Amino acid sequence: MFKRNFVPMTVFLLILLFIMKPDIVSEGVFKGVKIWAYNMVPYLLPMSILSNILLQYNFLYRLSEKLSFISRRIFNSKYALIPYFISFVAGYPSGAMTVNSMASYKRINNREANSLVAFTNNCSFQFIGGAVSYSMLGNINLSMYIAVPHLLSAILVGALLKNNRNASNKDVEGIKNISFYQAFNSSIYKSVTSILSVGGVIVIFSVISNFFNSSLIAISEYFSLTPGLSHILHSLTVGVLEIANGCSLAAASPIPLQVKLIIINFLISFSGLSIVFQTMAVINDFDLEVGNYIFYKFIQGIISVIICILMLFIT
Repeated sequence: MFKRNFVPMTVFLLILLFIMKPDIVSEGVFKGVKIWAYNMVPYLLPMSILSNILLQYNFLYRLSEKLSFISRRIFNSKYALIPYFISFVAGYPSGAMTVNSMASYKRINNREANSLVAFTNNCSFQFIGGAVSYSMLGNINLSMYIAVPHLLSAILVGALLKNNRNASNKDVEGIKNISFYQAFNSSIYKSVTSILSVGGVIVIFSVISNFFNSSLIAISEYFSLTPGLSHILHSLTVGVLEIANGCSLAAASPIPLQVKLIIINFLISFSGLSIVFQTMAVINDFDLEVGNYIFYKFIQGIISVIICILMLFIT
């Protein structure tokens, strides 16, 4: 009974909470819309449209097949480098959007799609270098301590999943190309729909994050936690919900730089629940195994932290 009614009861309680605290809701909505309009739409929408057009033609797949000797050896998938590269350029959740498009065009099967999305849906270098390293931490040179662990950890997770993948061997030569008009219209529709879904997730999580942030401050004051521990727990818990806010809190806290980098590495590679829900929002052409996806993103976060610690120790 409780399990069946858990979701509607939770939503009902959230509605009551939103009614009681309209100021926090309004602040969260404006923050969410600002993040979506200024950080997501300008970079994700154009890249999504262009990549969707490319994914409907044989060119990108043939190009990927030229490098399939690398991709097959590491990932047991000849098309893994496509979403990995697009994600590196456009960031979350473009990797998931690309895998979803590949599944919709029957280039990969359901099992391979689930395997690929676990390690190819990653953060962009622009966010790591510009937003986190330069804007938040104030030093662009620190980006190597975040980007290298993040991208290497994704490769290692992909290698771990190698034997769990039943790769599709479909011959791209036999797939008929469509007209540019059809490809363009289809790409616009898919991209706009996905971006709107992502925007909705960002806004609702921004509101929840506002409530969560206020609660954590009150809890830390009640238990009289030390400032250092309080900042670490605060940035981690907020970041698990939404990475941008978590990274910002970690960067602004008075904890040592090495600890900041470790926290940020875990948050960016794990990605947070907001990104998980954004990923779910853009996938509709294959059955996403959500539990496995979250598990492997957590593993990626741990591996990223280990690589970061090794880099800090060596340098």
